[in-house]
Amino acid sequence: MLHRWIDGKKGLLLVPYDSQDLWTLRRIIAPGDAIQSRTTREVKLEGEYQRPDKGRRVTVRVRLEVESIRYDFDLGRLRIRGRITESDNELVPHGSYHSVEVQPLTEISLWRKDYPSWLMGLLSRRVKADSFLLVAADSREAGVGLLTGVSLKLYGTVESGLSGKLYAQDHDKLSRTYFRNVIDLIRTVLQSAGDANVVLAGPGNVKNQLNNALKASGVSWKVFVLEGFDLAGEEGVRLLLSNSALRELLSKTEYGRVQGLVEEVKVRLAKDDPRIAMGVASCSQAAGQGAVESLLLSDGVFKAAEEDKVIRMANEVEAKRGEVFLIDSSTVLGSQVDGLGGSVALLRYSLEWPT
Repeated sequence: MLHRWIDGKKGLLLVPYDSQDLWTLRRIIAPGDAIQSRTTREVKLEGEYQRPDKGRRVTVRVRLEVESIRYDFDLGRLRIRGRITESDNELVPHGSYHSVEVQPLTEISLWRKDYPSWLMGLLSRRVKADSFLLVAADSREAGVGLLTGVSLKLYGTVESGLSGKLYAQDHDKLSRTYFRNVIDLIRTVLQSAGDANVVLAGPGNVKNQLNNALKASGVSWKVFVLEGFDLAGEEGVRLLLSNSALRELLSKTEYGRVQGLVEEVKVRLAKDDPRIAMGVASCSQAAGQGAVESLLLSDGVFKAAEEDKVIRMANEVEAKRGEVFLIDSSTVLGSQVDGLGGSVALLRYSLEWPT
């Protein structure tokens, strides 16, 4: 996330890049803070010949005193609601309520009463995450997804039109069209995602043919071809994240870090190691005692627990020198954390739990 001081170090200019940055904003903005951003609002037109109920939507920069903040994890946007204290349009009344929607690349300014060290450390660690564009392809279909940090976004499936039947088909023509369509989708995704490594996988020789087509198209992306993976389509992209070769490729990324932590959770469960907490209630208790070293949350946790309670727990862990990861529940890692109550913590030491 881009961040820098403004207003004589009284405020911060913030630009989130992805869903993890939005999650970070959700944790550092609280009721009573002030935020400023460009937004749209319907204003009433005044004049002798204007209808009293007639309005128009204008773009305006407003400053709000925050009263509530919610993160829509399904849509990937932050909604901040509060009273308008300043605006650059005289038709926007001060004191009225307004909601600002924050998405990736939305510029926002924040003013707080204080900026504790854990908050600034959280921002400093939010460097732009490595991205990997994953393609799982066979002769009939290719699934495409983008892994950014610990979030996976699927971009659909490209079909080749090859039926596998014995009747005559122009195989070469269909294959060329198929590869061209896959490459066009990759280009479209990377135009919005920026730099990313491309990973090709799937059964047979199709991935190698697709790699040759990529080279012939003159692209400059770094491409990795993985062997030993036999699935294609969107389901293939999801399951590719469990492939050992890809795990090695991702070992030094944020996703690789979380994979290691989930493996450690499994080891401690198998050994009946008491240095573990599962579920929001137990993890919150451990966080309050400063015992949490690493906290893993699936975004599915917000369907079962109060958002504010989860935010307080995460911030308490960070304030006591722990680390927190929010994982996309559509990934294998996210579904595993979901199965453990949506919240699981690796502890520095064992705790006495009430019976």
